[in-house]
Amino acid sequence: MLGKFSEQVEINAPAIEVWNLYSTLQFAKFVVEKLPRIAEKVELVEGNGGLGSILLVSTPGNAPYKEKFMSIDDEKQVKDVEIFEGGFLDLGFSFYLIKWEVMEKSENLSIIKLTLDFETKDAENIHLSIANLQTFVAIMKASADYLEQKNK
Repeated sequence: MLGKFSEQVEINAPAIEVWNLYSTLQFAKFVVEKLPRIAEKVELVEGNGGLGSILLVSTPGNAPYKEKFMSIDDEKQVKDVEIFEGGFLDLGFSFYLIKWEVMEKSENLSIIKLTLDFETKDAENIHLSIANLQTFVAIMKASADYLEQKNK
């Protein structure tokens, strides 16, 4: 069973600032620092933070998982991150992709769009993706608050 969920949040900040946060390792550091209840630790396992980089993500109460930067398009401001070991794959998903997209609405107004693409044989697993979507929305709102405060 293939599934897809998406959500977006408006941010009062220039798109380039939003992209500079989401497209780099700074994003992982931001989540650990500002939202430790979501991610306790993120380690760079392979790469330099660019395309092909692999991160080991430790979350409270769950086994760590590995994710890989599958694409980073600076022109379109899109980043695809695939969970390829642990995490949702241990819970019955065979594929789990997180897509971040930054869109400029005006000079100082942006939209960050998140899309979760996944595959599972067990329809019961879909509620896990819904809960994960809510977690990512919390991250997007925290980043919006952070970037808006930074731009005051």
